[in-house]
Amino acid sequence: MLFQSKIQAVTLPVAPVPPVFSPWRVHALGFIAMGSIMSIMLISPVIPLYLDQRGLPPVHVGGVIGAMSLALMAAEVLALGVTSWVGRRLAVIVALAGSAMMFAWFPLTVSLAGLYATRLVLGAARGMLWPVAFAEVAEAGPLDQRAGQFSLFWLYFGIGQLLGPLIGGLLGEKLSLTAPFFAAALGSLLLLPAAGIIRSVRDDSPNPLRSYATLLARAPGVGRIWLVTMLNTVAFSIMTTFLPLHAAANGLSTAEIGLIFTGGGVAFIVAQATLNRIAHRIPAERLLVPAYVIRGLGVAVVPLLTSFQALFVVNFLTSLGAAPIPNGLSMRVSARSPREHLVAAMGGFNAAADLGFFLGPVVGGILAGWGLKWAFAIAPLVTLPAVMWLIADVTRPQPEAG
Repeated sequence: MLFQSKIQAVTLPVAPVPPVFSPWRVHALGFIAMGSIMSIMLISPVIPLYLDQRGLPPVHVGGVIGAMSLALMAAEVLALGVTSWVGRRLAVIVALAGSAMMFAWFPLTVSLAGLYATRLVLGAARGMLWPVAFAEVAEAGPLDQRAGQFSLFWLYFGIGQLLGPLIGGLLGEKLSLTAPFFAAALGSLLLLPAAGIIRSVRDDSPNPLRSYATLLARAPGVGRIWLVTMLNTVAFSIMTTFLPLHAAANGLSTAEIGLIFTGGGVAFIVAQATLNRIAHRIPAERLLVPAYVIRGLGVAVVPLLTSFQALFVVNFLTSLGAAPIPNGLSMRVSARSPREHLVAAMGGFNAAADLGFFLGPVVGGILAGWGLKWAFAIAPLVTLPAVMWLIADVTRPQPEAG
């Protein structure tokens, strides 16, 4: 009771969270997103090499890496309970501090069980960050300004995606394979002061599962958007997982493969900057259908290409054309969700994305047993139903509550 009283004394009363309309907050939230995604991308080029260097078989290399996505899904679903209890700001502080500890602890772990446990805890910590960040962006301005807000947020996100692998790969090559882990830990710690931009308010949903049921009953379209989100990340993860294997099998070097993905990162940033400028005329949400078609086709044609130039161009154009997807889906989820359920809606949105990131490599790996080209065949299979649902889905935004 005493501990509960202390918690109540330092947080605002449980109530629906009012929006705070302030354009500069989106820049601050974007900075947090940029630093957070950059920290995880710092280790992405080296973690498979590090685990292989330690003698882990491929099944455990994939298992250790994938463990974080499983924990992320669970944490993102339950994040609403955490923010109801301790408030949004403290949840983000715990997420950043926990991430820093797990990044630093991972290369110090000596056992296989410890590697799995560290990745699971890392996923659980990071799962408290994204639902809050997305909800804060959605509440940073009125409904008619969300297109520009989310495109700006995703622009920062894209910069982190671009810089992370570049810096991580350089540290891994010049220093050691463990250096990027400690750099990621330092980066997470440096973000802690920025958490002050997050409001220390509590969401009115102490029971996350009941809140999700209420949300889907009031806005069933949100569930369909989650499903479409999962289908997108299945196709995206097929590209990121199996394009390197296809390229290497055709004689491309590691440096060339890195350049292919760097080009995709540049394309994503350019597209987000453009979407931010035209948001008032052509919001990203209106571009979802062609963006899905471009992603599906871009992934499907990879097995037909063998040269560096062809793979670079296709990945660049696919990243450019598919760039409206995360922005448009973010807008659609926030527009469909009642304000008091925004954290739940964004938690489900991020969990659906992570489910796709988990399923893509797993199912693709099974199909690749019959030949690598069959992994890419998943893309049209998930793109077709996604496009059909998007065409049939008519956006009916929830009115802004007074």
